[in-house]
Amino acid sequence: MVTQPLDFGTDKSAPQTAPKNLHNLAVDRKPDVTLPVAFPRLPTTDRIAPYLRQIDENRWYTNQGPLCNALQQRLGAFWGLDAMQVALVTNATTGLTLALQAHNIRPGTRCLMPSWTFTASAAAVMGANLVPHFVDVCPTTWVPDPTQIEQLAQAEDVGAIFIVAPFGAPLDLALWDGVAERTGRPVIIDAAAAFDTLRHNGPMRPGRSTVVVSLHATKIFGIGEGGAVLTHDPALAEHVRTLARFGFCGSRSSLFPSMNAKISEYTAAVGLAGLDCWDETRARWQHITDLYQQALPASMMLPPDFGNGWVSATLTVITPTDAQDAIQHLAAHGVQTVSWWGTGCHTQPAYANCPSEPLPVTRTYGQRSIGLPFWQDLTAGQITRVCALLNEGS
Repeated sequence: MVTQPLDFGTDKSAPQTAPKNLHNLAVDRKPDVTLPVAFPRLPTTDRIAPYLRQIDENRWYTNQGPLCNALQQRLGAFWGLDAMQVALVTNATTGLTLALQAHNIRPGTRCLMPSWTFTASAAAVMGANLVPHFVDVCPTTWVPDPTQIEQLAQAEDVGAIFIVAPFGAPLDLALWDGVAERTGRPVIIDAAAAFDTLRHNGPMRPGRSTVVVSLHATKIFGIGEGGAVLTHDPALAEHVRTLARFGFCGSRSSLFPSMNAKISEYTAAVGLAGLDCWDETRARWQHITDLYQQALPASMMLPPDFGNGWVSATLTVITPTDAQDAIQHLAAHGVQTVSWWGTGCHTQPAYANCPSEPLPVTRTYGQRSIGLPFWQDLTAGQITRVCALLNEGS
């Protein structure tokens, strides 16, 4: 918990240059990195091999093959859903775009969404031919204020509401279902990092609003590249699958403007192998979570409800003051960090001209956030070292 108040000020700043992220991170600090910020670990070849042999025997490689169907069924059971309530897609960004398109939102309308999120969220909204309209987040929940969203959604040119589960933290989905019902605007939940949070006995249960999960290699359950759209409406899930296969639905005619967003049988093989060893994987993530909770300085603010019945594959903390000193101190000792969400989507050049409400919390968190090393094989000694350096540099 933060030991001093955070000053959110007035958001009058011009768009900033976002810090480097893991996708284009060229480490130019010295000494060389000895502790990377991420080191993904997917199922081994031995785990995957039995499923590859099934592919050889089936000679079915993509287009909703038997392994894809099996993965869809097992993931549905994991999340407490029927298989037909899950649609697998090539990645979560595409899944978010297709989920928005499946709701038949009028193109060109505004989509209310937080700026405090990864840039892929805004990319998905624009991919659905909507206009991102950035709103701020509450300092304690890291999520937009539902009352503000409900008021803004009264405007006729607002077509949708887009809410992000921050770094996998649980949301009150019933609350957002209520916002959708009262406003008549669909709510799409970007739950990219919430694979575990959404499990059938987890702290966030899918409601009426459409939810999208990432299965990227950097997530807690990764299959390389992939995503899943979750909905209690099987017809909507089938519509997403239709949009992901050129708009084909029982014929070779494209019924809707669409794309190719199917996963291959090889991708499904990795997912099935990952589910086979999920208990072991989750236990490792839980162990790292527990170690950090014990070692982190009390001045660091953790994601909301961090580690309380859920685990994720990243750890972003908010420092009491500007994070640059701590980042440089860690780098000087070979510890790599990353700003997973940068300084907010509104500072990305591609989205700098989008409409926006005042964003004081987003601006502050963008300056004070640090993504710390967080991967399955970290040792207690490495975590203690990171936390000691973080304390020295803050």
